[in-house]
Amino acid sequence: MDRKYKELFKNTGLLAISNFSSKILIFLMVPIYTRALTTSEYGFYDLTYTTIQLLFPILTLDIYEGVMRFMMKDHNTNRDIFSIGLIYTVVGSGIFGIGIYVAKIFNISKNINDFSWLIWFYFVTYALNNLMIQFAKGMDKVLDMAIAGLLGTLCMVLGNIYFLLISRLGLKGFYWANILGQLVPTSFLVVQLKSWRYLCIPQNKVLIKQLTLYTIPLILNTLGWWANNTSDRYIVSAICGVDANGLISVAYKIPNIITAIGAIFLQAWNITVVKEYENNKRKISNYSNLFFVFNALFCLISAILIIGNRFISSIIFANDFYTAWKYVPFLIISSLVNTNAGFLGPFLSAEMNSGAMAKSALAGIIINIALNIILTISIGPIGITIATAVASVAIYYIREKYTKGVIRSRNYKNIVLSWSLLVVISCVSLINNRNLFFINLLLLGILLFIYRKALTSIIRIIREIIQKKPIKY
Repeated sequence: MDRKYKELFKNTGLLAISNFSSKILIFLMVPIYTRALTTSEYGFYDLTYTTIQLLFPILTLDIYEGVMRFMMKDHNTNRDIFSIGLIYTVVGSGIFGIGIYVAKIFNISKNINDFSWLIWFYFVTYALNNLMIQFAKGMDKVLDMAIAGLLGTLCMVLGNIYFLLISRLGLKGFYWANILGQLVPTSFLVVQLKSWRYLCIPQNKVLIKQLTLYTIPLILNTLGWWANNTSDRYIVSAICGVDANGLISVAYKIPNIITAIGAIFLQAWNITVVKEYENNKRKISNYSNLFFVFNALFCLISAILIIGNRFISSIIFANDFYTAWKYVPFLIISSLVNTNAGFLGPFLSAEMNSGAMAKSALAGIIINIALNIILTISIGPIGITIATAVASVAIYYIREKYTKGVIRSRNYKNIVLSWSLLVVISCVSLINNRNLFFINLLLLGILLFIYRKALTSIIRIIREIIQKKPIKY
């Protein structure tokens, strides 16, 4: 097996053990907190989480993104890079704390007053956890990342059971469970990687400047993903109410299956692409065939989830949350396209082309927010899901233009056709007529026919991995 592929599948396997088990456990927790929390309580928590996702890259200058990339570029500067990242993280956490204090003084929200310290503590653990994950990735400590992921999920699951079911602390307990889910893996990585050895007062002003100039455009990139995945929560809350936001938030749990599975591969993929770029004198192989197989796999998973959406929703969405099923199909399409865009991202990261990532993100932000407002006013919360899918396609299209050198797919028409079929399957699934279920099965059959060669390749790759033969694409 080619060394780079061997390492890719090894890392993917390690992260799969961690992430897959973690996501499954989190997924199984959905019925618990949809019973223990009201739609308003969950809606407020989700707004807290999305606000932190918005402010984190701004307040820390998205420094954690640069930590991994620069560490893989020059290991001799690891101490300076980690210390710079930690300083930015601490300063950002301090600014966020001041903001929470000001919000409390002006009595902006009763919930903010009641949970101010928990919200701040959540931000701190979220920021440190992201920094330590990128630090571990930059040191190529994939096994430690996998173990940390398992520990974090275990703590969060046990915390939810204790705080929600046993202590019945409601929203306060939900915050504590999620804080523990970040604090424990962060502590594990700090100890395992002996992070204190990398603490210093950064003296390399050139490195500080380079790192900062690299990460500033990435703020826009991160905000682009935020706008496409979470800004809709604010818009739907403002137009339709917090209860509607609670439904949209829960609806994301099924599309997150796509995101979670994709993240397993993409974390390892990011390391592989950057390493190849650094080791092969800034040349990257053509990965068109691998990309086509990657897209085929996720298209088929997406189709199955859309077709089975109502059944899955009836199992995991309790009480008033069940109506969230109708928001799921187009969010699944968005997750699929985002995952494909994520496949292209490491190529831009390897070339340190943060400007291209910023451009795609800016386009996504503009399209998403504009369509969110227009479609939500016109057709209600479901308009949010359509806007999100359209913005995802725009982000993918721009990234694809910048990576022509490594992704030259001869199967581009099949990719466009398969995505179009998923839109049709989504529309059919929203019609309240069980007889149309068979039409979707027919469309699924067409998808299987389109990707018959890709499926054959997937089976062959699995066989080659098991038999330890060289993989050929």
